[in-house]
This record gives sequence, structure tokens and C-alpha cells, in this order.
Amino acid sequence: MSLENLKENDFELYECLKSEEKRQRTSLEMIASESIQSKNTLMLAGSAFNNKTATGSVGKQRLLGAEYADQLERMAAERACEVFHADYANMLTYSGTVANFCAYEAVLNPNDPVLALSHSVGAHQSHGGMGNVSSKLYRFQYFGVDPETMDVDYDEAERKAAKYKPKLMVVGSAAYPRNFDFARLADIAHKNGASLMVDVAHFSGLIAAGVTPNPFPYADIVTASTTKTMCGPHSGFVMCKKEYAERIEKSVYPGHVASPHLQTIAAMAYVLKQAQTEEFRELMQQVVHNAQHLCKKLVGYGFEIFTGGTDCHMFLLDVKPFGLDGVCFSEALNKAGITVNSKGIPYEMSDIPGGIRMGTTVLTQRGMKEKEMEEIAELFYFMAKEGCSDAAIETVKKRAVELSEAFPIPE
Repeated sequence: MSLENLKENDFELYECLKSEEKRQRTSLEMIASESIQSKNTLMLAGSAFNNKTATGSVGKQRLLGAEYADQLERMAAERACEVFHADYANMLTYSGTVANFCAYEAVLNPNDPVLALSHSVGAHQSHGGMGNVSSKLYRFQYFGVDPETMDVDYDEAERKAAKYKPKLMVVGSAAYPRNFDFARLADIAHKNGASLMVDVAHFSGLIAAGVTPNPFPYADIVTASTTKTMCGPHSGFVMCKKEYAERIEKSVYPGHVASPHLQTIAAMAYVLKQAQTEEFRELMQQVVHNAQHLCKKLVGYGFEIFTGGTDCHMFLLDVKPFGLDGVCFSEALNKAGITVNSKGIPYEMSDIPGGIRMGTTVLTQRGMKEKEMEEIAELFYFMAKEGCSDAAIETVKKRAVELSEAFPIPE
């Protein structure tokens, strides 16, 4: 259906879509979990594969007419294994979170002990967060970061692994911006009888490009997302060493996924091929460089950064030095056309988040570099210095629109 057709047949939906397109076009998107999909990715996600239902696994489909579904799933899995150096990949999971639960069920029974990086220092809610069903299914214990250095406290992880003897160790980050020592984590897990699972949802594109460390060969299971730095569709997948492959396959189907979204797998296959190009590698390098440069400039203006900086596309900005909190600051920025999200800073003594999480993937995709990061840092400082006043919001909004127009969303 063309947009003109949509306009005639469902004007309400048409207006909603056009409004969202305008919001993206005229604002600075800095949500760390977002990216821009290419036209080819969007086309594949709306392709003929939408019309086919597949049930089962590759070569074992229950519904006929699935020969090209098999070809597609096999192609995507082979590309994932090639990019991440995995022995096995399953592309059927609908998101990174679903991939996590497939991994859990493959190696755990209900009430089994799990040791994970705490979500209070940046891990994902599906890693045993108190409001998440994972914490009800399994007995999670947590390790954190050193309150002085803000590095992952590997000594604490070692002590707790020895004490609780977890069946699984889980690490991954939705906000912690530093690289992990996968070799040490694997050593801690394996000598205490645990498997090591690494959730690279945020880091998947950076790993694919060789910009940040690959958890293989140290990790036993790796879950990933194609939405964030992979710059692909909203989906996830799970990879593992060969000895876990049969358990993962059964956990995915029939354990969690009845009918995969073939159209999304097609888009995933495409971005996995693009992730092997020099163009993508240069993009990811610039994403990290932009984030690090933005951190440096913000610190120069008096902001504090959780861990002091970043090794990836995202970081946590502490706005308390300006007498503000993350909620009011993020809402003011949103009104000004700069989208971030409020986030608690580890070890802060307040129920109100004192910081914001932000990322540079979309800005970099739009062609922004160091000069623009400096200008954005200046806008943040101006907003904070002016106490998020209405006048400050209008001033920042004007410049955010100008930047957006100067760096349009790529075709």
C-alpha cells in the first residue's frame, strides 16, 4: 500500500505515521537503544515473507511450502556465525529479551541459582531485575562495580561464584559503558561449575565491526539484538558453542517460539551482511569516537560521567552537579527536540534518577562528527545552566532543528 493509498483509506493512521516521521526528521535522537534502518531493511521487513507461516526449525518444518523459509533461516544463521565466530546461531527469537529466556531455559531449571551483573549498575531488567519474571523463575544473586573505580568488581563476582555455586553466570549491559573482561568472567564461571552467558544486545554492531571485544570464544552462550548498534530491525538472536546447540534449538522451538517472523529474519540477514563491510566498520568507529568526544566536552562543562567515560556508543550523564535530576532534564531536552532517557546513577542516594542515558548511533548515522558533538555538549550545558527554563528550551530547540536539517536522515 502506498502512502497516498493509506491517506485515502486510513487518514488517522496516515497522520500518525507522518507525525512520527517528522519527529524523527526534526529532532536529535540520542536514545542509546535506537538506530536508523536502511530502505533495504525496511523493504525486507515488509516483503513477501510476511505471507508465509513457518513452524519448526530448519529442515524440520511442520508446514509445507517452507523451502525458502529454510533457506532464509539458514542464510541468516550462517552469517551470524561468521560475523561473531559462533558455532551455532538461532535467528527465530523475536527480541533480545526472548533470546535471553531461551538461553535460560536451555541450561536452567526453575529455582536454579544464577549470578549476574546487577541491573542497578546498568544490566538489563531481564537479568533478574526485581520486576522481571526472570527473578521469579530463578534464584539470582548479583555482583556490581567497585564504588571507587566504577569498574566491574571481578573480585566480588569471584567470591559470590565460590559461595553460591551458580549454574549460570550472566553479564551484559543496557547502561554500563565499559568493555568486559570476558576471559576472566569465563574463568570465574567455569571453575565454579557455571556456564557463561553474555548479552551483547547494545554492543552487537560494535562487536561485528571489531570495535569492541567479542565474547567468543570465552562465552558459552551469547544473546544479541539487531535493533541497536546493528542498525537493523527490532529482533534478537541467540548463539552458542556447539555443545549447547541442541539445547538452544529445543528451547527456542518448541520452547518459546511457535512461528518466527520470517520477514524480520530477512532484514536481519541483510544487516548481518552489511556488518561485514568496511563502511559499517568505519561507522561504528565513528559512533564510539563521537561518544568519547561528547563525554570529554561534557566533563569540561562540569557534568559528571558514570565510570568517567565510555568504550562504546552510550554513557550515563550525571546532572546533579547543576542541581537537577534526570527526569526533569530529560523532559526539558525532549521538549527541545533532543531525545534521551532518565536513568539512575549507581550508588546515588535518591529515589529520583540523577542522570540520563544517551547514545551517539543515530547522530553518527546522520553524518555528525566531533564538531557537532561539541555543539551538542554546549546545548546540554546551556540547558543545565539555565535550569531548564522555557526560554532555554526554545533556544535549544531552534538549534536542534537547524542541526537536524543540516544532517538529514540518510536515505
